[in-house]
Amino acid sequence: KFTEEYFEKYGTDWYKEIKPDPLAIFFPECESDLEKVILFANKRNQPIVISGGRTGLCGGATAANKELIVSLEKMNKIEWSDEKKQVVCQAGAITDVVKDFVDGHGRLLPISLASSSSSSVGGNVATNAAGSKFIRYGSTKEHVARIKVLLANGEVLTLQKEIEKDATGPNLMELFFGSEGSLGIIFEIVFNTCEKPKFLETVLLRSDDIDAVKDHILFPEIKKCISSVEYWDENCQTLIGDNPEKKYFIVIELVSQSEQELESCLELLAKKDLNIALLNSKQAKEIWDKREDLPVILADKGAYKMDVSLPLNKLSSFLDKIKNLESKEIYSFGHLGDGNIHVNIVSPSKQSELIASTYKLLKECNGSPSAEHGIGQRKKDIWTEFIEYQDKYKLLKTLKKSMDPKNLLSPKVFFD
Repeated sequence: KFTEEYFEKYGTDWYKEIKPDPLAIFFPECESDLEKVILFANKRNQPIVISGGRTGLCGGATAANKELIVSLEKMNKIEWSDEKKQVVCQAGAITDVVKDFVDGHGRLLPISLASSSSSSVGGNVATNAAGSKFIRYGSTKEHVARIKVLLANGEVLTLQKEIEKDATGPNLMELFFGSEGSLGIIFEIVFNTCEKPKFLETVLLRSDDIDAVKDHILFPEIKKCISSVEYWDENCQTLIGDNPEKKYFIVIELVSQSEQELESCLELLAKKDLNIALLNSKQAKEIWDKREDLPVILADKGAYKMDVSLPLNKLSSFLDKIKNLESKEIYSFGHLGDGNIHVNIVSPSKQSELIASTYKLLKECNGSPSAEHGIGQRKKDIWTEFIEYQDKYKLLKTLKKSMDPKNLLSPKVFFD
């Protein structure tokens, strides 16, 4: 017997606009437990929702229609494969716990997310989470060597891509990256790990011209050392207690295995027409802490969060146009190197109008309504308005009907 508070905890993610109303919660501890839950659901045509770290922002883990919640938090075992330098995880393992485990073996799992202290690795794969280091390491899927998936019919699949040159048909793991639990339950993942960078430097710059910054830092001889490029606008600077000197505050993290290569990169940056400053480790930590505080402060202000991405050549124009909508009520920050912008609207009286206007501008710029947060239930009516995704929607619906004909798995994600 569970209390309402228990259902509230496990029945929803960080998006709180959908009220949870689950039927019950299951806590499988192993593969056979999970199979029993699926068989139970199949016999009763009972929909289920998968629950990991519940850090999503789109309602993908919210059970609002008497679904069974399947929490994977007890499936959290982690093992090390020294031969291949891989980490084998159950899906409920917490991201930072896995990263620390890998670090203890002298390697790096470069999944860098603001929610990594709470998010689960299964959720990272199911949403193909990205983050601040995408420019160097890509999204979660780039590091996955193998997954085990439980389908809606109770069948277990092991899918892998451990050989670089492999022409044995399409890589079917790709079906499950970003599927948000709607095609199958990912319950085990094998991650490839990376060599740790030996040298790291952090550079700060301020600018009114984000295009000039982008063009300079994405010069190939500089970009090869970049692991992260973050920016925040004037409103965000004021919010965290800084006095804006320019429109944009930009932090660049540079890494390399070679000290000489990193020094050459810094010399090239210094020759560019940019106002740069090299930070020591204490200064860098203070800056990154402020960046991590931004979404928390904005959440406390009741901001409506939008996670969008644009072609890099449309980025500056888009930022100027959203500022013209309501300059004091729109806060933006994000990942400059890959065009991923977090637009935050703090204007209760004009919120609906500003959201609609922002999406209209995004369509005009050929952008995406979801860069890294997925679709879930929150954006299922939005993404189909973008003409670029209408064929994808149709094909995904066909796949869903084929792989989950009873619509048991995350039935409200992507579709009604």
